Amino acid sequence: MADNEIRPELKPRKQISRTSWRVLLSLLVVLTVLLAASAWYILDSLHKYRIANETLAENKLLKEKFTQLSTEIDSIMTRLETMEDWEESIRKEHNLKEINKEIREMGLGGLPLIDTTFSSSEAAFNLNYNLTLNRLNQLESKLNFNYQTHQEVIEQLQLQESLYLNTPSIYPTYGRISEGFGWRTHPITKRRNYHNGLDFANTLRTPIYATAQGKVVDVGRKKYFGRYITIKHKFGYTTKYAHLHKSLVKEGDWVERGQIIAEMGNTGRSTGAHLHYEVLRYNRHRNPYNYLNKQKQDIVITKK
Repeated sequence: MADNEIRPELKPRKQISRTSWRVLLSLLVVLTVLLAASAWYILDSLHKYRIANETLAENKLLKEKFTQLSTEIDSIMTRLETMEDWEESIRKEHNLKEINKEIREMGLGGLPLIDTTFSSSEAAFNLNYNLTLNRLNQLESKLNFNYQTHQEVIEQLQLQESLYLNTPSIYPTYGRISEGFGWRTHPITKRRNYHNGLDFANTLRTPIYATAQGKVVDVGRKKYFGRYITIKHKFGYTTKYAHLHKSLVKEGDWVERGQIIAEMGNTGRSTGAHLHYEVLRYNRHRNPYNYLNKQKQDIVITKK
């Protein structure tokens, strides 16, 4: 190309000013912040929504549990009332002091409990919670009262059983009563004297039975009693068996009610084979006739 050829003119480039760059950058920053804030708000809202749904689900479950708990309390109350009826039947059967319904219900009274744990929650939920709490408190009171009365029945029955086993209450032998308790004319001396026991007449070697459980405290022979046995029982009782042919126990032995302890004899001052039987309570002679064939419910603790 010749040196004198004319070249086309070049157009100058437009340049973006610094101010424009700054504005653009600021807009980008603001947009980024807005996007980030929007994303955080959306995520936070989703989180709160999820928590709210979980809370609603928990509240629903709690309400269902409270309903189940209330139903279970009703069931336990019903069973307790059945046990109370059973206890009253036992008391009647064994002549124990009865407890009327009014006294049993007294344990359920008192001011209602108010728990403010859920006072800021839904009113119906808070009410249901407090009602259930009070019913649980009533159930605890009823359980405690019934436990005490059941223990009382057990202790009284144990006492009644022990009293029955330790109280002379059966015939000491088979045979006819040939001499009663009290004043009489002695068959040998013909003098008037006080007879401290009952005489049972039968054939020689007729079995003699312990009329209550206890410990043999004396086995021996005396001039008038002949061969004899003395048994000590609880509740102040002592029984004596005299004119024996043979003793089948020794001092220190423990005997059960109805156990054969001897054979009927004619030893000592006697007119024939018989048993002289005595009952003492706190060292005072009692009429043995009042202790023959006593039923368990007829035996009670009496004064000395």
